[in-house]
Amino acid sequence: MKLRNIIVGAASVAAMCTLSACEHEPLSGPPRLRLGHDECGECGMIVTEERSAAAALIDENGRRSYIEYDDIGCMLDDERDATEGRTIVERYVHDWESHEWIAADQAAFLMADPHRVVTPMGSGIVAYADRDRAEGAAESWGGRAMDWREVVEARRRWMDERYGAPDKTKD
Repeated sequence: MKLRNIIVGAASVAAMCTLSACEHEPLSGPPRLRLGHDECGECGMIVTEERSAAAALIDENGRRSYIEYDDIGCMLDDERDATEGRTIVERYVHDWESHEWIAADQAAFLMADPHRVVTPMGSGIVAYADRDRAEGAAESWGGRAMDWREVVEARRRWMDERYGAPDKTKD
């Protein structure tokens, strides 16, 4: 009888530990976007267009959460102006054609005239799952195909030229 109680007790403890671990698994992967409900973390607009939406998984003071954006340009601008204490864990963008989430560092981007490639906040930046499709879009619409690092730098230069570099000395 004692052995049975020990086995049942050990199984109960193991089950509780497993359930507890599941509850505390850190967030990963893209968010579940709620079109018409989620608010852009940069501009405050409601996210209504899936193919232009982006998201960042952040860690702030040991807690992970998502920030959704209605335009890839908004995600880039938010990171440009980001405050200390926030770490970007992962970034996601939607493929312009399939609307599927893709990791931003794996995507190819088209940065084009915002009058030709219309996005919610007018950035003219869209993502594709592969470079060939982004280059094909550049041939059709103008603009330039880029990888993640290139689009970050191009958007930063564009913003700095129009609005000046952010003042990182302010609180």
